Amino acid sequence: MGAARPRRWKLPFHRAGSAPSSPFSSESLPAAPPPCSPARPEAWAEEAVPPEFVCPVSGALMADPVILPSGQTYERACLQASAELAFLPPGVESGGADTMIPNSALKAAIGTWCARSGRAVPTPPSAEAAREAVLRSMPPAAAKSVRTTRRAAMASSSNSSYSSPASTSSYGSSSEITAAEEEVDGRPVKEAPQKRIIKEVEVETAAVDPLEDEVVAKVMEADEEGVVAAAMASLREATRESAERRRALCSPRLLGALRRVLLLPRHAAARVDATAALVNLSLEPANKVRIVRAGAVPALVEVLRSGASAAEAREHAAGSLFGLALNEDNRAAIGVLGAVPPLLDLLTYPGNPARARRDAGMALYHLSLAAVNQTKIARFPGAPKALLTVASSAAEPTPIRRLALMVVCNVCACAEGRAALMDAGAVAAVAGILSSSHDAAANRSGSGSADLEEWCVAAMYAMSRGSLRFRGLARAAGADRALRRVADEGAPGGVRREMARKTLRAMLGDLDEDDGNDLTGSSLEYGEGDDCGGSIVSDGLMSFRRRQREVGVSSCGNTAEF
Repeated sequence: MGAARPRRWKLPFHRAGSAPSSPFSSESLPAAPPPCSPARPEAWAEEAVPPEFVCPVSGALMADPVILPSGQTYERACLQASAELAFLPPGVESGGADTMIPNSALKAAIGTWCARSGRAVPTPPSAEAAREAVLRSMPPAAAKSVRTTRRAAMASSSNSSYSSPASTSSYGSSSEITAAEEEVDGRPVKEAPQKRIIKEVEVETAAVDPLEDEVVAKVMEADEEGVVAAAMASLREATRESAERRRALCSPRLLGALRRVLLLPRHAAARVDATAALVNLSLEPANKVRIVRAGAVPALVEVLRSGASAAEAREHAAGSLFGLALNEDNRAAIGVLGAVPPLLDLLTYPGNPARARRDAGMALYHLSLAAVNQTKIARFPGAPKALLTVASSAAEPTPIRRLALMVVCNVCACAEGRAALMDAGAVAAVAGILSSSHDAAANRSGSGSADLEEWCVAAMYAMSRGSLRFRGLARAAGADRALRRVADEGAPGGVRREMARKTLRAMLGDLDEDDGNDLTGSSLEYGEGDDCGGSIVSDGLMSFRRRQREVGVSSCGNTAEF
């Protein structure tokens, strides 16, 4: 009995790696005791997997996590399978999965956690495994219908493989499909699967623009740079013809060829025409999301960053990003893909061409309507100071100064942006602009002084919301005089006058809770440390929207062809 007890102590460690149905006996024990340390970390890992590491569709650790513009993260293969099956994962709205951004930070965190817990790093699921995971997450009736359709398609494909080329449009008789279905499910097949197959064949045989094949072939196979440059010039001209031609040419193959031209140094001579073609393609609303999904944004960012890029190519790259940023679904993705820093450099450097600076400013304005990009601008070293320098400089053109103030107003929509701007001296700078714009208007020496004054009041109002620090800075800068003038001289009932009055009351600490409502009756509130996803301009001040439209098509819409 005494000799048997040590063996009984070893039993739990052996059972951890054996089947529950296999009983242990004293004869089956190995001579050397097995290591027990890996068993405990594995058990601990299975019990304590962080929920943010798990794909909501597959329920497993994510190997290739991607983040959607809505902020949700899924396994890439599961989203691709969902798109193939025409199924929206839980919590994803229609069109929300069009833009998938690699979540590198989460992937690194998962790898670190697996290494620390002794667990193997997850591998991406196969396409079939991802489809099965999606089917499991679908309602039972819908999943069964999809499985039936797939089996019918496989059976028809098998039958058609024995037919002659002239009969490829026929998928066999209905009895053949029914037999294949009866063998699987034991009931007749419906007509819906056969109709769906015919529809898919029609899509596959859609006509392709001849120029697409020509351009792709030259980019991928040509050895001479002049051939690629000529192909890009032809494409640029074709994208100027009509909206229908632009929509037809915006295909994944062609966008992949453009991306190759923009990234490879040996194609530098063709970048001007390639970026101009992308500007023209982005004119069509239907093309904006396609271009971002095709990976064009990193290539455009590389053109902006590269010192070897021609000035005209950088100008067109900024125009392309501006056009893509007009689509709300693209803004978070463009910011995540690194477009904010080069656009800031392009806007704030006085030596850049005026048109390139204007397009960069408009791109930044639309990107900064997204909360994720507001914090990016606030955190980028020197960005708040550079924006305020441009806005304050009398040597800068008024449209450029106005664009800088527009971006500042959007950044003020988040608490981190307000703090960063105040650290950079925004209160004193904006108060100075407000005073100088009034003097210029009085002397009739500044045609755009009214625009600057309007955006200055908006910036002061935004910084005053929920900030005790604003009071001291505004008093030290003498902002009360300029704000009091606007409050007294503005049109009765005007938004600008009301903003100035409420900002003055915030300076004096005399703002009641009843005055915390938005000026236009919106429920949006910029107090108590709560941030919003939009901006003070886009979410309430309708006069600024009208003012923006009055600027003209040249600065508020990318309708010009290149």
